[in-house]
Amino acid sequence: MLENTIKKYLKRKIRHFDDSQDEKNDTINYFRRSRIHWLFMLNILNAYYEKEIITKSDLIHKIQVSHITILKYIKESINRKIILEQRSIRDKRKVGLVPSNDLIKSFENFFYDETRSLKDLFDERMED
Repeated sequence: MLENTIKKYLKRKIRHFDDSQDEKNDTINYFRRSRIHWLFMLNILNAYYEKEIITKSDLIHKIQVSHITILKYIKESINRKIILEQRSIRDKRKVGLVPSNDLIKSFENFFYDETRSLKDLFDERMED
């Protein structure tokens, strides 16, 4: 029983990732490139939903990778307009990073699909 559920889950995941290779149609796909990209996105979104400011410096300290690498990813995502820079109103020297509306929408759709898929698998397993 569990083995069948795992097989279904793996097939769905493979199909999902095969379908998600096009970065132009879904901004979240840019962040599926690597663990560091994914962690970068999760930190940006976490700050957004916590209503906190996250800076380049914060990301450098949170993500254990070279400064050059994370700064390259930040610059690339800003150039793609997936991540936006927002100057602090209180401290003009501080520049926060915020997700674009497209990224927020893309992540919320991903979250809904992911949780729905897991619920469906759980329900199917309970029926077996």
